[in-house]
Amino acid sequence: PTGFAPAGNDLNQALHVHGKSGTTINVFRIFDRWGELLYESSNFDINDTSIGWDGTFSGEEMPSGVYVWFLEAQYEDGVTEIFKGETTLIR
Repeated sequence: PTGFAPAGNDLNQALHVHGKSGTTINVFRIFDRWGELLYESSNFDINDTSIGWDGTFSGEEMPSGVYVWFLEAQYEDGVTEIFKGETTLIR
């Protein structure tokens, strides 16, 4: 997704990694515009909605803005691929 809005309404509460079932996410990271690491999770199955960035860092809500994400995915056949992009946090 290009954006999410964690507003306490059970919709778009976190930024999750979606894709083809059977894929493992080796690492998923979120950075602010200065390159500070805000969130990291590793070794989880794609489409796992219990894992994702909720728009906070150190217990504080981050402001609306654009954040950079990076992930390394490993497919069932063992091939690894790196993806990166950005998402908009809407408050």
